[in-house]
Amino acid sequence: MTKMFYELSMKDATDEELLDRIRVKEIVEYDRYCCDYGHKAEERKLWHDDGIFYSTWFKGPIDEYLSTPPLAKKPDEDILKESHSHRVNNTVVWLKGNRAVAELLCFLNFRTKLGDEWVDTQCWCRMHYRAEKREGKWGLVYFEGIYEKDRMDTVFGDSGFSVPREVLEKYRPINWNMAYRRDVFNGGLKNAEEWVGSDKPETLARLYEESSKWLGLGEE
Repeated sequence: MTKMFYELSMKDATDEELLDRIRVKEIVEYDRYCCDYGHKAEERKLWHDDGIFYSTWFKGPIDEYLSTPPLAKKPDEDILKESHSHRVNNTVVWLKGNRAVAELLCFLNFRTKLGDEWVDTQCWCRMHYRAEKREGKWGLVYFEGIYEKDRMDTVFGDSGFSVPREVLEKYRPINWNMAYRRDVFNGGLKNAEEWVGSDKPETLARLYEESSKWLGLGEE
């Protein structure tokens, strides 16, 4: 059986190991900050050249992900504007030599106009990263989201907006509202059945086993 990365002891870390964990924590949190505020050049500096990014709408090299142009927005005279943000709650880093796995617990919030109504979509998730120190410098090499739940609410209380149940039911229950929004605004979803989520424990087991083997924990 493969030893999982989260079984690594944290209490006996040396000062050097603690500094490495702090550095990895800083990198993953700044990666999400750069994502929110469009600092793509700064975000790229956090990644090694062979980095792979995997989200609801993209899976591939980090350079290709960061070069994807933003969606075209139609002129809108409404006071409200579309927004997107990550709110970080905590970050945990597991370290083994020059490699580390980090999970950033966060809350995503999207404000989007669906039809004639403004809607807030919230998603509770974990951001799963792999990082590696090369030539003395830490950099990110992999990202994948772990989805826990989401919900969608109209901004104005008098709204009559709703999404038909038969439309939402074609998505996984773990994130059907976010999936609906992404399908509408991001030109379709990618690899939806493979997304890691608490509704499919086998997907989480797969990601954890891959990260554990990448750390070199091997079979026991």
